[in-house]
Formats: sequence, structure tokens, C-alpha cells
Amino acid sequence: MGDSYLSFVIVASVAFLAPLLLGLAPRLLIPSLVVELVGGILIGPSVLGIAEVDDPVVVFSQVGLVALLYLAGREIRVDMLTGPVVSKAVFGFATSLVLAAAIGLAMGAADLVTSPLFIAIILAATSLSIIVVPIRDVGEADTAYGQQVLTAGAISEFAAVILLAFAGSGSRGGFETELVHLIAFGLLAVALALALAAAESRGTFNALFRGLSGGSAQIGVRGDLALLGVVVGLGVELGLEAVLAAFAVGVIRGMNETDDRGREKLEAVALGIFVPFFFVVSGMELDLGELTASASNLLMMPLFLVALLVARGVPALLYRGIFSRDLIAAAALLQATTLSFVIVATQLGDELGLISEATIAALVGAGLLSVILFPALALMLIRRDRAAATPSPLGGAGPGAPDGVVSPEAP
Repeated sequence: MGDSYLSFVIVASVAFLAPLLLGLAPRLLIPSLVVELVGGILIGPSVLGIAEVDDPVVVFSQVGLVALLYLAGREIRVDMLTGPVVSKAVFGFATSLVLAAAIGLAMGAADLVTSPLFIAIILAATSLSIIVVPIRDVGEADTAYGQQVLTAGAISEFAAVILLAFAGSGSRGGFETELVHLIAFGLLAVALALALAAAESRGTFNALFRGLSGGSAQIGVRGDLALLGVVVGLGVELGLEAVLAAFAVGVIRGMNETDDRGREKLEAVALGIFVPFFFVVSGMELDLGELTASASNLLMMPLFLVALLVARGVPALLYRGIFSRDLIAAAALLQATTLSFVIVATQLGDELGLISEATIAALVGAGLLSVILFPALALMLIRRDRAAATPSPLGGAGPGAPDGVVSPEAP
């Protein structure tokens, strides 16, 4: 085996071992991407230095990035984005953006960061694909509470991806030019959505797809890959970032999706092969030396963790009068949970020269801590609230039920 493929084998091995290790420790309530990221740090130049980011690894990592955003877009339930749940989520994100901007500007004034508004976009986002798992684990995905938290996460991620892509594109052109590009891409997205809807309504077309969905054809997976490649390519040609194009086409595809089996096949390919490469490589590219070069750099990580909790946690106060204090605190923690978006954003910021290596390491470290700590604490609060609300054998709520709390099932 040539040296050029040694790193590929090592990265693939880390990707394989990550979920296996978590399977051996079921009480460790963290997603596998955390282990993949830490594994990447260990094999990368900051620790062992046994693997490098060469061409084969880069190709798989880049495909993993667009696949991750594509799958995140498919998590958005557009049909559910209506009513007071959405209005609270939108207002919550606006509040987050104001708080994040204030934090970013304060850090800029203290010479801690060089691009305060870019930092604000990162602080205002929730990683929807991460918080979906703990919410499902406690059976809250279909409750009013779960839908509120998931909608808030969806709105924040969707808006943050658009702002991120616009910020990245805006660094290379004027505002008017980038706005025209965004409008052109929007029209392309609408045309694509209409075309997919028309195709889904044709019985002959559906029958053909069903006939080719198995065996060596696997037409559904091939179609998703081709769709992703074409739209991302066109988006990049229009001067937009690949992250926006991939996310947008994921949302559109999710709107027209009717085949759960086809979705499972796509997730098997994306999450089983390409996305783990992206997270392992992201760990390899982290410069821990910069983070530990000075005490001030090292203090940036807990500072960013608190900033995440403030920017995304404070808007959970909008749920007062609807949910209990425990559920509001849990919502604050879940909304402040982010890592995948942080990694995507910091990579873009690095390419554009907007943030330093020390800032990247501190942000990713803060995101890593948020994923390890916040969902576990949130699950404890949700379970405590549900236990307190369970009627006792003598009637009424349990002994720990909070006073004056509206039922979590309220709309």
C-alpha cells in the first residue's frame, strides 16, 4: 500500500471505531461525531501525527461536508413551520442574533476576535441534527414541547446557514452582486421544487423509480447524489457557498420525499461513509498548539461556551407560561447545543481569513463541550419534569410537581 493511502486507512478506521466505542459504553450520552472529532485530534499533527490530510482524505471529507448539510436540510419539516410555534422560533432567533452580535462586538472591542459579526452568526446557530436524537430518546419528538424546541433549532440553523453563506460570498463581492446571486439561486430552488413536485405526481415516473430502487440500480441514492452535485455546482457557479446550496436542496428534497426506505439508504451511504470522514478530518485540522499557546487563548473556550448558552439559551424564556421551569431550562440547553455548524462555519472562516487558528480551536472546543454537557443535563431536567407531572396513586401530580405551570401539551 502506498503512503498516499495510509492516512485514508487510518481515518476510515477511526470512523469505524467511533460508534463501536459508544456501543460499548451505552451510558455515555454523546453522539458519535464527538468521538470522531476527538479521534481526529489524536491521529492528527497536534497529538500523534500518524495521519495527514492528503488528497484521498480531502475528497471524502468535502463530500461529507455537503452530504451533512444536505441531510440537515432534509430534517426541516416545512409543512410544520406555521403558527405560534414558528413565530416564537423566529423571534427567538432574532433575539439570539442581537445577543450574539452584542457578544461578538464586545469581544472585538477587547481584541479577542477579528470578525465580530461572523462570530455572531456562529453563536446564534443550533445544530438541529444533534438535538433531534436526545429529544427522540425521551419521547418528546411529537409533543408540543419537542416540536417547539425542534422548530427553534430548525429556524436557527436555516437562517444561520443563509447568513453564513452570504457572509462568505460577501467577502468576495459587493452587497448588490451577492444579493442578485442569492435571488437567482432562490429562483433556481423554486424551479427545482416545482419540478420535483411535478415528477412525484406522475404515476409512470414513480413506477419506474420503484422498479429501479433495488439491486444494482439504486436509482434513489444515485438521484440524490446527482441532484446534490448539480445544485451545489450551480450554486458555486453563482458565487454562493456550497453549504447554502447543499442545505437548500436538502430542504427541497425533504418537501417532496415520500419513500422512507430511500431515505434510509441515503443516510446509510452518507452517515456511514462520507460524513464521518468530515468530522475526523476536522479534528485533524484543529491546531491545539495555538489554543494552548497562551492563557488568554485557553480561556476563550469556556468564554465561547458561556456565549453560546447566553445567545441561544436566553430566548427560551419566551416559553414562560407554556412550559415548566425545568422544561424551559432544558430548552435553553438544547438550543445552545451546537458542533456540526461550528465546524462548518469555522472552516469557511479559515478559508476566508476571518478567524484565527486559536479562535477556531476555541470555538470547536466550546461546541464539543456543549454537545457533551448540555443534552445530558437537558435530559435530566425533562425526565424530572415528566416524573413530577405524573399523577400519584392518591391523585394529583407527584410530590415534585412545580406550581402554576401550564401543561406541556398546551399549544
